[in-house]
Amino acid sequence: MALRKVMRREKPRVFIDIRFRKKDGTRGRLRKDAQVQTLVAARAEEKRYQLAIAQHGEPYVASGDAAAQVLRSGKSFAEVVDEFKATFMITELKVTSRKGYEGVLDATLVPRFGGRGVDEVDGVAAGELDLELSKRELSQSTRNNTQIVLRSVLKFAKARGYIARVPEGLPRLKPIGQCILEIPTDEEVERILAAASAWQRLAFGLMAYAGLRPNEVRGLRRRDVRLRWEGEAVAGGFVSVREGRSFGETHTPKTGQREVPVTPELGRLLAPVEAGAREELVAVTARGKPWGQSGLVQAFERVRDRVGLEGWSVYCLRHYAITSWLRAGVPVHVVQRMAGHKNLATTQRYVHHLKEDLEEAGRRMARGRKKEEW
Repeated sequence: MALRKVMRREKPRVFIDIRFRKKDGTRGRLRKDAQVQTLVAARAEEKRYQLAIAQHGEPYVASGDAAAQVLRSGKSFAEVVDEFKATFMITELKVTSRKGYEGVLDATLVPRFGGRGVDEVDGVAAGELDLELSKRELSQSTRNNTQIVLRSVLKFAKARGYIARVPEGLPRLKPIGQCILEIPTDEEVERILAAASAWQRLAFGLMAYAGLRPNEVRGLRRRDVRLRWEGEAVAGGFVSVREGRSFGETHTPKTGQREVPVTPELGRLLAPVEAGAREELVAVTARGKPWGQSGLVQAFERVRDRVGLEGWSVYCLRHYAITSWLRAGVPVHVVQRMAGHKNLATTQRYVHHLKEDLEEAGRRMARGRKKEEW
């Protein structure tokens, strides 16, 4: 048996043991731990050794000859993914993207393609996977994400020389419709903040009045808040969005650093902040701990349900802030910078939403005039 499990220092290891006959007729034996300790990857490694033995009479060959290229191109998909995770994903992807990639790789791509050679994962194989995901009625967004991660792995394999080129005929990415913006009213936001605890209210206020994303709320430090006082009241100031915090790791914000002016409503919530140490986090839980990855979402859902506003997500608070700036007459390109939008088109969506509000207001005014005429 070429593969078996052994125990080393009380830990199980996948072990490769191949007996073979050399070209000169003598017997040889390869005994080693698998390079990657998964059965899928170990089987692929064992297959490469068997191929080299069949062609050259030895499991190992000199790196300069053509047989070395046979071994190199025989990388399994699972082995390439392990390298991809250990290098590209750490150096090139933000933590939130890494988590998303890991989910797609571990749940879908490695179980599907792990035992194949990376050069066997072509357009046909990718198309068959996409068809299966479609039959399972998964969303177009999920199917796109799967193909995006697969393409990234194949581009990585090409860069490492494991395949000659990225396969042709990969499925096209599907068009995704824009999600409907959730814009609560002033009264609804006030109800949410009134029902929240002091700790929740500060975090929610940073989203509703400064447009921060949840990861930016989790990463905001006291040094990032500069308030301007008039007497004993906050009269303005700025919040500098320098960092985000996701899955316990600190990173730069999605679209770089930016500054947001402090409104009177937010100023009242931030007034106690300047008393703390500069490196302390601004928004923490009731126990003084950093908010966890899902903590703000779960806290918002509890408050939302308590006030009877089912259906809203925590992101509606950020949408409210952006819409409020536009309603106040702030130029759209300035709103883009304040919101941290990479593209102006993203900000324009909120402008279109406001136009719909105005059209509806016009229709109501017209109906009101008709009633007066009666």
